[in-house]
Amino acid sequence: MNTSKLFVLTFALLLSVASFAQKGSVTKADAYLTKNEYAKAKAEIDVAITIEKNALKSKTWFVRGKIYQAIATSTDEAVSALDPDALDKSVEAYNKVIAMDKETSPNNLISNTNLDAMWGNYINIGGTVYGEEKFDEALANFEKALKVKPTDSVTLLYAGVAAQQSGDNDKTLDYYYQMVDANVANGDVLSTLIYLERTHKKDDNKALELVRKAKELYPAESKFGQEEISLLLTMDKVDEAKTKLEAAIKEDPTNVNLHLNLGVLYDNLGSAKLEAGEKEVARENYNKAKDAYINAIEVDADNYVANFNTGVIYVNLAKEYYDEVRDMNLRDYDKYGPAKIEKADKILREGLPYMEKATTIQPDDISGLKALQQMYTQLKMMDKAEAILDRVDALEAGQ
Repeated sequence: MNTSKLFVLTFALLLSVASFAQKGSVTKADAYLTKNEYAKAKAEIDVAITIEKNALKSKTWFVRGKIYQAIATSTDEAVSALDPDALDKSVEAYNKVIAMDKETSPNNLISNTNLDAMWGNYINIGGTVYGEEKFDEALANFEKALKVKPTDSVTLLYAGVAAQQSGDNDKTLDYYYQMVDANVANGDVLSTLIYLERTHKKDDNKALELVRKAKELYPAESKFGQEEISLLLTMDKVDEAKTKLEAAIKEDPTNVNLHLNLGVLYDNLGSAKLEAGEKEVARENYNKAKDAYINAIEVDADNYVANFNTGVIYVNLAKEYYDEVRDMNLRDYDKYGPAKIEKADKILREGLPYMEKATTIQPDDISGLKALQQMYTQLKMMDKAEAILDRVDALEAGQ
């Protein structure tokens, strides 16, 4: 017997068997997946992907995507524990298929469908637990959804909101800034970023940059103009704020928001001066604020903010005299009190029409109704005060 020929034949058979085993690993992996034998399927596909000719085939990546999808989305802890990075590997595999195959190929279409299914699964779970106020768990699921669709604006918003609710300010900033970079940030997102830059990061310059971006994107939103004024005041840039607003009003005198923002500037400045004990300066600024708000009303008589703020200004102007009376001793009260109260009442009555108008513009706004009720009470108009109080009680009961 020719042993050398036998050895060659045996060696050739071994090579053939080994080759057959390598070629069949993708098929075997798929078969194991069908039988829910995930550990074996994973082992087979992990070997298959290391073989160069397999790695060049989209089918290998497609089967790999399916196996790791099953592991990533399994509710069986023993299965999900097979690989903590299963989701990343599944997404990578499906994206490989999409890159390698034509858009109309079955594997390409199914890969896209499976990615959508994974994304939807995590979004739905996140939404459910968010509704149960399990914000950390919601965030974890929304972050998994982001691994599937990293630039999806809805997912970024959900992740940002969940992070905000869970108290993770850094993640909130991260996801919301991604929305800003993608030009999909709405006004609420920008407001949150401004707030966090001011309070969490203590970066007024960055907050001011965001405010100005928000003003460009949402020119009808007066709150951003007000926020800019507040920031400029905080940063001791009062003159810059005044100059900017007054110049803008000259160019566009019918822009109600510009008048409102100027009013807010003087309003805030008045409050700051009053807190510092500078009553006369405070009064001057409140009067300038009142003039700006009245100018806004001349442009838009039905502007709620202008009417409400004008009413509040009159309240603040009257309060100075009411406070003086409250702090008087009996002898001073007998001498000066009645005249001070009469002066304060006169100022308050001048503000009534504006607050009354505000409550007709937004009849269900509780803050406006409460302010009006307090004005009526102070002026001893008890029937009207009680009627407003009844409206407030009815609104609060219905909330």
